[in-house]
Amino acid sequence: MPQTDHESRSLPREVARDLRPGSGHYLAYVGPPRQYDFMGATQFRLLTALGLREHHRVLDFGCGSLRAGRLLIPYLMPGHYHGIEPNKWLVEDAIENQVGADMVRIKQPRFDDNAEFRCDVFGTDFDFIVAQSIFSHTLRDLAVRGLRNFRTALAPGGLVACTFVDAAPSPPPANVSADGWVYPDCVGFAKDEVAGMFADAGLVGMRLPWFHPRQAWYLAATEATHLPCEEELRLLDGAVLRDPEFAASVHPR
Repeated sequence: MPQTDHESRSLPREVARDLRPGSGHYLAYVGPPRQYDFMGATQFRLLTALGLREHHRVLDFGCGSLRAGRLLIPYLMPGHYHGIEPNKWLVEDAIENQVGADMVRIKQPRFDDNAEFRCDVFGTDFDFIVAQSIFSHTLRDLAVRGLRNFRTALAPGGLVACTFVDAAPSPPPANVSADGWVYPDCVGFAKDEVAGMFADAGLVGMRLPWFHPRQAWYLAATEATHLPCEEELRLLDGAVLRDPEFAASVHPR
């Protein structure tokens, strides 16, 4: 019998790892539960490769169950991690099971649960904004709205790291508005469409070679000079060694 949301949420970690993505457990609701550790680690690795240091301010947009947050919160200075997640239970379960109340007391992460893509709720600008698997579930207009809000929240020289499904354009599901969500379905965008969304939001961007098992990483900034040069891009591959599950990461892409 399929687990109900309540039943799924209360499952022990060892059992929850076998749930289907999207199930009502903090490990599974945000994606494949057996990749919960990897998807957090790869975001942390990417940000530090891009120059993240403890004094920077980070916005984890759609932070979910703190896959990246559980690594960023201990790393950053107190009050420098900011997470936006409309599903408050995901953050609560992650704090209880991954981060701990003592870490929250020491590091003072800040959270907001607005669902309007607002990034001005913390009254600060950000050196890094990360949005992993957000725009894979939005149609174009909503993605552009989010990117515009990112632009206004960037500190000078700040960077946006976000993912898109790197594919040919996908028609929206039936009965979905032109600027809505398609979750749990995904929407693909061609590379030039992503570039057009960045331009409409007042950003410049590029596709990164950083490995993602299902999507593609993009980097955006207010000025092209803030983006990596061609030689630096070659260093941003995100390869994972000695793990057959991610063997594709070590092949030329």
